[in-house]
Amino acid sequence: MARLFYSDAGKGRPIVLLHGFLETHVIWKEFSKNLEKDFRVLAFDLPGFGQSALPEKTPFTLNDIAAQINEVLLQLALKDVFLIGHSLGGYVSLAMVGSNPEIFSGFCLFHSTPRADTEEKKEARTKTIDFVKKNGALAFTSNFVPPLFADPNHTAVSEVKQMASLTTEETVIHYLGAMRDRPEQTSVIKNFPKPMLFIAGEKDSVIPVDTLLEQSKLTKNASIHVLANVGHMGMVESPMDCLRIIRDFLSRFA
Repeated sequence: MARLFYSDAGKGRPIVLLHGFLETHVIWKEFSKNLEKDFRVLAFDLPGFGQSALPEKTPFTLNDIAAQINEVLLQLALKDVFLIGHSLGGYVSLAMVGSNPEIFSGFCLFHSTPRADTEEKKEARTKTIDFVKKNGALAFTSNFVPPLFADPNHTAVSEVKQMASLTTEETVIHYLGAMRDRPEQTSVIKNFPKPMLFIAGEKDSVIPVDTLLEQSKLTKNASIHVLANVGHMGMVESPMDCLRIIRDFLSRFA
């Protein structure tokens, strides 16, 4: 199995943080510092991002990625893990919970959705793959980040753009394909018997808030919070509000 990097700090109930597309575990730096005061926090670089090697076997599915991370959690003998996944990390989280629900005490979809791509979105991802093959990763990643923010001039945009610029062409192409081909995961929402949290951005252009409000009603175990004047990057657009929401949520299920 390809090597997986993760930071591991703090003591207490375990929390696992999974970043989004073109990010690394560094996107969670404010979260990690805050949560480590009361929890054991593991922030992963998904395979192919940051310091984690891309899977040796390609193409891969998001289920394959989920299995890699779950294997690490099982090797560490972690129990009652609270899982937080941003965007792509949320897709991986759903696959992790779907295959090994016994590991988890609950999870948070952070600007993410259990829905599969629409046919229109699938076509767009295929076109992006062709673009990256022709023009390289940087031609794509350099323009990807600003629209994720409610304010494209936000001070964090340059840092996230720098993070995205380090992503290899191979990683971009394989994850675009894996996201395009991921299955519907609403059954995980309906069947998981433990607490779930949705965090949505009022101005999210990637995951419309109306769809998440609808999905949160699929089970009585879910709570949803909508962040005002926030796009798709709540952990850097409004970190203190997000931390308060997560801490309040966890305090209810101590």
